[in-house]
Formats: sequence, structure tokens, C-alpha cells
Amino acid sequence: MKKITFTLKSLCSITLLLFTTVTFAQSTASYNITFSSNWETETIDPIRGNSTMTIPGNAHWSDLVGATHNSNYTLVEMGTLASVGVKNVAEFGSNDALMTEVNTNGNANQWLQQSFSPFAAISSATLSNIVVSSDYPLLSLVSMIAPSPDWMIAINGVNLRDGNTWRNEIIIDLFPYDAGTDSGATYTAANQPTVPSFQPISVLINQGPFNDKPIGTMTISLSQVLSVDEADINKAIIYPNPSTDGIFNINTTNANPLKEAMVYDVLGKQVSKIENKNANNQVRMDLNELNNGIYLVRLVLKDGSESTKKVVIN
Repeated sequence: MKKITFTLKSLCSITLLLFTTVTFAQSTASYNITFSSNWETETIDPIRGNSTMTIPGNAHWSDLVGATHNSNYTLVEMGTLASVGVKNVAEFGSNDALMTEVNTNGNANQWLQQSFSPFAAISSATLSNIVVSSDYPLLSLVSMIAPSPDWMIAINGVNLRDGNTWRNEIIIDLFPYDAGTDSGATYTAANQPTVPSFQPISVLINQGPFNDKPIGTMTISLSQVLSVDEADINKAIIYPNPSTDGIFNINTTNANPLKEAMVYDVLGKQVSKIENKNANNQVRMDLNELNNGIYLVRLVLKDGSESTKKVVIN
């Protein structure tokens, strides 16, 4: 069964479902994902303005929608033809066909959907506490630039994993894309289906009503690591890293928990030590009394294995 995330209102029941279905063979993490638009004319904002035409008074964004998936699924990709689902989002802001495509594809894990606020050209949408599995670590999202013939913003297959760890933060400048399904050249152009067939998805940099400046920014931030892959039994994860307040969490597996952690400054002086007397698989490391900077943490696990990780306090 597909796990579907719609809005913050339904988060509690969905999170419960995710916790009851996740297996210990996977690593899972929670992310917050925000797209903030900067859709403005050059005349009003000469520095960041990206539209060479007057923006319609009813300018807005369709819901930010997409999926977490593995590498065998593609929701939207430059140079390829849009699916019917992507076409319907880009032309009409309609999500039903794309949701069906996601929910019937075994390589997609969960459907994501969140509305924008306010109803305006400059707006934002946040998907909060999205639980991602290491088996489906890729993120793809799309939203219609409305009104428009078939213009949209999108990200394709952003990998939230870096090797065996979860990425802390990803920031992406986004540009307008043409879905290749309508030939209109202005925001309010009449419907002009592309004939004889769809054209490949392309970027609208210095084309149509857009210059070469981004239309918004996607920020993907790690909230917390929920479980560690037991195949990685001798490894530990420290997060968030960097930390703005000096508070870190050390995650291990239940089978091989942390025994102790020694913290050293860059000159090799030990400045802190943490002992895990209760053999918990998550240990809080409080370094808020230390100065901002880089430190080395030597981790010793129950089985005697050791590793050293760099942490940063900003």
C-alpha cells in the first residue's frame, strides 16, 4: 500500500503508519522541504526579478506535488517527454493523473502534496516531517507556474543520501521549465496544444517571459534520523552536523550501541567525554559550552570498534 502525505493536518496518522511499516533493514530519516518563490518582474525588482513581462494579477502556484522513489522511477526529467500526469500539473494544476502514476508504480514510495500560502506569485509551500527510507532516497517535485501555457518548477531525483549517511541540507535554485505540451508564449495565451506531439521538457532561461535568474529556492533540511541500517552495524551517525547550538545526537543500532565518545579540539586536546551507561541507541551530546569551530569525535561502540568523525559548531 502506498503511503500518502497530504498536509500537516494528516501528519500524525501518516507518521504512525510509517513507524508501523518500517523495518529495521532500512535507515529512515525525517526531512522538511520548502519551496520559496521569487516570481517578480525586472522592473519591480531589478536585482532578483526574473520576469520580462507583467505578471498577471491572479498569479499563483498549484500544489507542490511529487514523490520519494528509487532510481528506477522518473517523475520529471529535462530532455524527456512529460507524462500525462506532469502535463496535467503543468497546464492545469491538476494532480489526479500524476498521483495515480505515482501510486501505481512500485518504484515510488509515497505521494507528497502541499498547498502554497499565500495565493500569490511570491509564496511558499512546506512539506513537514517527511519520512524517507534508504530504499527510496530520491525526491522529485513539481508545481505549475499559474497562469501559464505549460510552465512549471521541478526537481528530479534529488538524492537525500550521501553514501551511508543522510544529507543535512540541500539548497537548490530553481528555474522555470516548459513541459513541452503547449506552444503558448505568454502567461495568458490561449490553449495551443503542441503538435504533432509533445516536445521534450526544457528550461526557460532567457526564453519567453523569463530572464536568467531563478524563480525560487528549494531547501531540503534533515530533521532527524529515525533508524540506522543494521547492515551498517559498526557505524554511527552524528546529526545535526553542523549544529548551531552545540547539541548533537549520536545514533547507532540496538545491537551495537555507543559505549563512549571522546571529543577533541583541532590541537588534539580532549574537551569532552560522553559515556553511554544505559546502552541507548541514541545519545545526546551537549557541546554548547564549547566555542564555535571544528571538533573531532572518537566513537567507541559496544563491540570495541572505533571511528572518528568531524563535527562543526556554528
